[in-house]
Amino acid sequence: MFEHYMTYQYADPRRRKMMIAAATVSGVLTLSMITFAWAANKMDISKVEPPTINYIVFQLAQDEAPPPPPPPPPPAGDDSEEEVEEEEIPDEEIPEEEIVQPKETPDKVPDAKKKPGKGSKVPGGVPGGVPGGVPGGVVGGVVGGQLGGQLGGVATKREPTQAVAPKPISAVMSQSVYTPDPDKGKLASTKAGMFDKRPCTNKTYFCVDKSGKTTEVRTKKKCYDPKVDEICRETVKKWRFKPFIVAGKPQKTCSTVEFNLKFNK
Repeated sequence: MFEHYMTYQYADPRRRKMMIAAATVSGVLTLSMITFAWAANKMDISKVEPPTINYIVFQLAQDEAPPPPPPPPPPAGDDSEEEVEEEEIPDEEIPEEEIVQPKETPDKVPDAKKKPGKGSKVPGGVPGGVPGGVPGGVVGGVVGGQLGGQLGGVATKREPTQAVAPKPISAVMSQSVYTPDPDKGKLASTKAGMFDKRPCTNKTYFCVDKSGKTTEVRTKKKCYDPKVDEICRETVKKWRFKPFIVAGKPQKTCSTVEFNLKFNK
């Protein structure tokens, strides 16, 4: 009986190995699961709510352009001249006088050479004056002298000043030598060229002297910008022409040029 117990209680080496292997495998699996659970806990990503977005809308509106400033008043020293319209004056009808034949014929014809008597007086004359003198003269003056003249002075012949009739601009420009147009750069820098942009018309009066230079330059019709008129006058002052020959002599001539100016918008 004792031997049977000893045989039954004898440890089997194969069973021991299997138990050790099972314990080892279970320990490894347990450690692996603990490690996986720790790593999964570390790798857990908490859920975050999506961010709220606020939209801001900007609307761009174009403001209306301010109106152009009014043109400045013309300077005090402006040498321009307003254009004056000439009025046509009708010719007056001179009534014809009726010739009436005298009924009585005088016997004696008065002598025209007869000197006036002492009692006759000349309006404005003085006692002791010379017959035929000018009323308002001075006693002792020279017959034929001028009022206000100096006693003993020399009489000089004055040439009558006649106004030069203007000629068509086409006839004047046919004798042109140098007639440039107004500078576009200067016109663009004016208020009319930068802001207003409206077209305008300028008329400039000028004369060509005997040497071919322009003189008496002035504005007859103004533009709404005085600076434009000034540029037109400066341009005309630079013009040069051939002298106008009449009867073999150079003559002065005058005309009016018209500038139609347009500005790019």
